[in-house]
Amino acid sequence: MGRPRKQTVDYFPHFVGADSKTKFILENKWGNDGYAFWFKLLELLGRSDGHCYDCSVSANKMYLVSLARVSEETADDILETLAELGKIDKELWDTHKLIWCQRLVDNLQQVYAKRTVQIPCKPFTEPAAPTPAPAEPPQKKEEPESEAEEKPKKRGRPTKRKSVLKVKQQELFEKFYAAYPKKQDRASAEKAWAKIEPEPDEAMTEKIIHAVELSKKYDNRFRERQYTPLPASWLNAKGYLNEFAQEGGSSYGAYQNRRSSGPATDPGGFTPSGGFKGSE
Repeated sequence: MGRPRKQTVDYFPHFVGADSKTKFILENKWGNDGYAFWFKLLELLGRSDGHCYDCSVSANKMYLVSLARVSEETADDILETLAELGKIDKELWDTHKLIWCQRLVDNLQQVYAKRTVQIPCKPFTEPAAPTPAPAEPPQKKEEPESEAEEKPKKRGRPTKRKSVLKVKQQELFEKFYAAYPKKQDRASAEKAWAKIEPEPDEAMTEKIIHAVELSKKYDNRFRERQYTPLPASWLNAKGYLNEFAQEGGSSYGAYQNRRSSGPATDPGGFTPSGGFKGSE
């Protein structure tokens, strides 16, 4: 019997001295406790199977609180703040008390590219397709009674997957999807588009497409396809609101400018690296 193939890692990069909005907010409010909690949480997610941690289980919650050496009230406050910042998935935390960091999983793509086990997916997203029932043996077709030959039936086109988007939003989404450089998990991308508020119009769609072009130009993750976020992850993280130093902002642009002297990171000051270690 072979050993189970777990979805865990032994290592993720942590660059010292890197600017991070998350670290600044946590340290400003909780001091060193906030900083330590964030990185201990990332380490815990790295060694948790599937990179997801279930705090609905009392023992798991007690372990996290003990590991971080903070009170349960402080732990809850920090987790709520991380959810509001989008560093952990707010929907999973509010609904199921599950801790899921999509950016961490995205940054581990290179590790799983070298493994036979697939990279973990966000829980409660796409349900597994039901196993089809075995096909019945074909029955012999009866000959038509009339002398005229029966005309063969035309094969219909495959049924198209039903979209969650209305007709107009589907047209706008198509424009975005055509511009986005990584075309994977379209169904989740459509769901992410449907959650944008207010509902995108033509002008908003053009702004989102413009943000994609800026990301391809200034966001270091878009330089290599394997590091480029999935379209659903980019939309859920409101990547279209990012600002860049080259454009007068300070988000991933600053991260891009430091490529030659030492990369900055987010979340928690880490970025994709060729130095991942991990076991199947």
